[in-house]
Amino acid sequence: MRRILLALATGAVGVAIACATSTKEPFADGPDATDDSNTTKPDGQIFNGDSSQNEGMACATGTYEAKQAPAAMLVLLQRSGSMATGNKYAFAAQAIVSALDQNAFDNMTLGLLAAPSANPIKGPACLANLPVGCGVSPFPNVDLINSLQLKSSDPTGVRHSIKQYLNTNVPDMSAGDGNPLYDAINLGIGALKGWNGKGKRILFVVTDGGISCTSLSNRTANAFTDGNGCNDWENPNAIMGIVKSANTDLSTPVDTFIVGVPGSDTYDPSGQMYPPYHMRAALSDIAAAGSPANIPMGCTSSATFHPTKNGDVVDPDPVKSCHFDMTQNNYSSQAVADAIAAIRGKVLGCIFDVPQPDGGTVDPARVNVDYQAGVGPDIQLYKRKDSSNACTNDGCWDYTVDGKIQLLGKACDDLKANLNSKVNIAVGCDTIVK
Repeated sequence: MRRILLALATGAVGVAIACATSTKEPFADGPDATDDSNTTKPDGQIFNGDSSQNEGMACATGTYEAKQAPAAMLVLLQRSGSMATGNKYAFAAQAIVSALDQNAFDNMTLGLLAAPSANPIKGPACLANLPVGCGVSPFPNVDLINSLQLKSSDPTGVRHSIKQYLNTNVPDMSAGDGNPLYDAINLGIGALKGWNGKGKRILFVVTDGGISCTSLSNRTANAFTDGNGCNDWENPNAIMGIVKSANTDLSTPVDTFIVGVPGSDTYDPSGQMYPPYHMRAALSDIAAAGSPANIPMGCTSSATFHPTKNGDVVDPDPVKSCHFDMTQNNYSSQAVADAIAAIRGKVLGCIFDVPQPDGGTVDPARVNVDYQAGVGPDIQLYKRKDSSNACTNDGCWDYTVDGKIQLLGKACDDLKANLNSKVNIAVGCDTIVK
């Protein structure tokens, strides 16, 4: 029995290479099939060869430890003055640190961007050029770096740096309550696109709404007037445009997720204190544009945001939000931490590499998959015969176009819902297909 242990978003993932029961070799040109001695390879892989117990069978033996699939996540945290109220900033900071300390984020590239930046900038003429909290740093406050297995309590590492930044940088109370979310998201997307890895790119945004600072941009013609006569409230369509473009980029796509903390449920038709549109609807639409494949089924979204029409509200508060809406008496540090973990599972939790022996290849017709969701029983999956089968009720698996193993339907849903799940990929016996 060959056992390959993988760490994945949903927890530990075991990959088993089982004995073949026919004369068809499980690997092509693989040295493992004839290796019947206990040896340690140069790369640290340990082979526990014992061909005697499987004499007459084509069976590869050994133990591997595989790396987590590459991915990069940049956390964008709003640090405007409004985030200082109601423990919003404190809860979010605690959640970010505790969530990223989970083993599921080991060996993942992580970073942090906070906006507005620490230094106020010169305001628009409609505000007499007084300093405003609309600045955004040209680079992430904590650069995107591989987390390895270093936690926030360790003396070094990116998770330690994120915790230190959040511990020493409180919300910006110095120059009004600016929230330059457009510029911050645009910068975050640029930083993720600049990451030189080949895995998924994730932008995780935590905001309490009130998107402003548009009067300092070239987007004022489509912005909304605030109580000072400035076209300062952001048109949500502008942000929907940049996140949609980033998500559909064929070379370096970015998935953008939104968490709306208390305060992101405003509606002020006058535009005096808050934007003159339903903020929950705006964030729901932005989330749907930023990662349409990962929004909740049946959530309320629109391809184009319509704040008002002839004085009537066109986009009211959603019945079911497409973003993580924490304005309904459900906000806590644990809720944000769960959202971060859920995103990791949604984007990366159902696709696995096929294990490969040194110098050999796996016969794709001799692969089987089973999984365990949390503390539940082991469930044997079948490879679907018909690509139109969504496996909604029982779960199944199939190969992706690039030859990876993808769990589908109920099996994928179970993995996303359980952080402590395990997947076994057995190579060497004829694939179960139906």
